Amino acid sequence: MNYTINPQSAFGLSFSVPVSVTDKHLKLAGSAQLKVLLWLLRHTAEQPTTEQMCRALNMTPADANDAMQYWLEVGLVMEQGETVCAVQTPQTPTAPITDSEPTAPAADAKTPIAQTRPTAEQVSRRGNESSEIAFLFNEAQKKFGRTIGYDSQSTLLMIHDSYGLPVEVILMLIEYCVSIGKSGMSYISTTAKNWSEKEIDSIEKADEKIKSLRRCESLWKELCELTGISTPRPTAVQSEYLHKWSKDFGYPMNIIFAAYEEMANHTDKISFAYMNKVLENWHQAGVREIGDIDRIKQEKAAAKTKPNKQVNTQTPSYDLNAFMQHSAQDPIVYKKNKKGAQ
Repeated sequence: MNYTINPQSAFGLSFSVPVSVTDKHLKLAGSAQLKVLLWLLRHTAEQPTTEQMCRALNMTPADANDAMQYWLEVGLVMEQGETVCAVQTPQTPTAPITDSEPTAPAADAKTPIAQTRPTAEQVSRRGNESSEIAFLFNEAQKKFGRTIGYDSQSTLLMIHDSYGLPVEVILMLIEYCVSIGKSGMSYISTTAKNWSEKEIDSIEKADEKIKSLRRCESLWKELCELTGISTPRPTAVQSEYLHKWSKDFGYPMNIIFAAYEEMANHTDKISFAYMNKVLENWHQAGVREIGDIDRIKQEKAAAKTKPNKQVNTQTPSYDLNAFMQHSAQDPIVYKKNKKGAQ
């Protein structure tokens, strides 16, 4: 059965809803998140308070603030009194370890984990029955610096029970995400799922992963300063490339920047895949420091100018100098044959 809006009932008093809500966020946002946004859009001209929202929607302040975190993260909502920055197209939460140029999946790759959010009853029961889960909820609130409601609690419980990450790893992940300004549960959930699929499920593995991410962030800042790139953080694939170039190849930033310049000389768009190819070629050619790059270029230029045909170095069977001298001194004589001469 198909449906349509009844124009006689629906288009009296109305208010606007950004198209990005339906086009980008409808499949990502939960019911509580949609409720608080629609209520706020309806009453935004009235400077509403959280208490008014809670009374209207029959929510606790913790649940209302928790639901609003999603819209704060994607930029559709801001706190009252916050300075309005340049308007940007709202983005869906960035997925940390995926991007436009994914690597081929390994042969033994795991089946993607299904997202199964527990119900409010299950969250309440697990929090009461398990001291470990209760500890997770309490410590998460301290790291967020705010109380968390059902939405956040159900996500954390899903990360623990469905994704299989232990409490200490979840708390390490939260602390890292908060430190980079990504405290929204959508980002944390996506990152946790990726960690689970990559078996980053111990304190040691999580610590190594976080160190790797921070190294990439530091390299990204250096690259941005040199190139003028304005993106605050690298994408997942860009982070993987930076990790490969710095850790696997052992290249410092001056060599990475040289590859950027090589890429910029041949294409108008920033392409880390192009840079990767350049750096792979340099690595195979034995480049270890910035001076080696000039050597590689000179060898390549010399190879292009080298004659294709081999020069014949054998001594000729005739004396060319004697032939030239004889030709210059002895004039050519033309004798006309007499008629009837045989």
